[in-house]
Amino acid sequence: MALWCRAVRAVNSASPFRRGEDLHPVLGQFLVQLLRQAWRSTGRHGASAVAGEGPDSLRASFEDLLRAEDYEGAHALARDALARDAASYEARLLLGRALQKLHQPEQALENFELARRMRADDAELYDFRGSLYQELGRLQDAFADYGRALSLRPDFPLASFHRAMAQLLAGDFEHGWEGYELRRLGAAPEPWRGGLPHWDGSPLGGRSLFIAREQGLGDEIMFASLLPQVLGQARHCIVECDPRLRAIFARSFPAATIVGTPPGGGQPRGVEPARIDAVIEAGSLPRLMRRHAADFPRHEGYLRADPQHVEHWRRRLEALGPGLKIGISWTGGVRMTRRALRSISLAQLLPVFRVPGARFVSLQYTADARAATDALRASHGAEITHWQEAIDDYDQTAALVCALDLVVSVCTAVVHLGGALGRPVWVLAPVSPEWRYGFAGDSMPWYPSVRLFRQSAYGQWEPVVARVARELERQIARAG
Repeated sequence: MALWCRAVRAVNSASPFRRGEDLHPVLGQFLVQLLRQAWRSTGRHGASAVAGEGPDSLRASFEDLLRAEDYEGAHALARDALARDAASYEARLLLGRALQKLHQPEQALENFELARRMRADDAELYDFRGSLYQELGRLQDAFADYGRALSLRPDFPLASFHRAMAQLLAGDFEHGWEGYELRRLGAAPEPWRGGLPHWDGSPLGGRSLFIAREQGLGDEIMFASLLPQVLGQARHCIVECDPRLRAIFARSFPAATIVGTPPGGGQPRGVEPARIDAVIEAGSLPRLMRRHAADFPRHEGYLRADPQHVEHWRRRLEALGPGLKIGISWTGGVRMTRRALRSISLAQLLPVFRVPGARFVSLQYTADARAATDALRASHGAEITHWQEAIDDYDQTAALVCALDLVVSVCTAVVHLGGALGRPVWVLAPVSPEWRYGFAGDSMPWYPSVRLFRQSAYGQWEPVVARVARELERQIARAG
């Protein structure tokens, strides 16, 4: 038990849910492994030993396991609690949540329905079930459940936020952006800028603006699409970004001061609060400037790769031999952000790799990328070139993307990079992707050069891959 308690305290004290930040990858993995080890060390009676007595203790232990991404442990905890008390509403509800995390949606829905029969007045139940309906592509059912949750508990920020995500997914930007602001409730601003006024969209003439980074790499790239419009209004803008993006942003937005800071990195060097008139998070800019679909401008790319680097990668690509040069990325997100639903194995992509007249280059950032391409070559003879130096430096990644003829990717940051560079990108999207990809159609308003190939049913990639392969054959025929 002592190891368990230490692990829980360590994970909670460093949790990105508490601080609104990302953990350092090594530290994060260490804490996750520590928590899993602690859970397993409780032995056969782990659920009762950890959960203790009562629904509050059960919920706390369950949430700790979710934060550690130990969904199997969370499932065992809820299942064992239900075995001890078949009438426990809390255990039934949590079992539904665990099954959703394990991507067993039908079983999750069954348990949510059983929980509803026990207690139909719990707003949380409808919020949880609404998120599952959304994941299944049942958007109208999701809206109905979010509505039920908010009718039972009007002051329920999480349900309001989830409904806003669904509204953005459905293209209802006017209402979605309002609820999207709720993300700021759980993240305290950096102390050094806590006293600065938040920009409300009023005229910026003669004033300086600090635009703070937030969320992931893809979000930073996407929200940067608003920078040209903001830079034209302010006397001066200071733009904070992930250090990996600093060189690209500095080249692309020379009128701004670009500062690369890690999450929670404190006051950027050389930035003086006394010279800043207002501050805004990058994710709050669309609320002021992208209220309707018509507000999204057509563009041919707003990021700029280094021309010399682009030429270098063109030469490397030419050395691979004739054929269309296609970048490929097959894994997106982490387990907590639905990696299993967003990703596809290389073996499932074989119909694409077997299209004649194409040569493939890996754009995959995960540590196992080279091993995966080597295994594919050994098992199926499919060749994917992997240049690690193009992955380790994001400025080089951007140059390689510009040198390629096409990028084919699951939903991950390289989609945003390619779209922001104005390069053609084909996206393999799950039936209900993240809100930024929209719910229907083959385009997304953020990037005119991006084309989506969507699942028509939950978890079914085969028809998507077949469509991509057929379209690639047509494109190569036209190019030839």
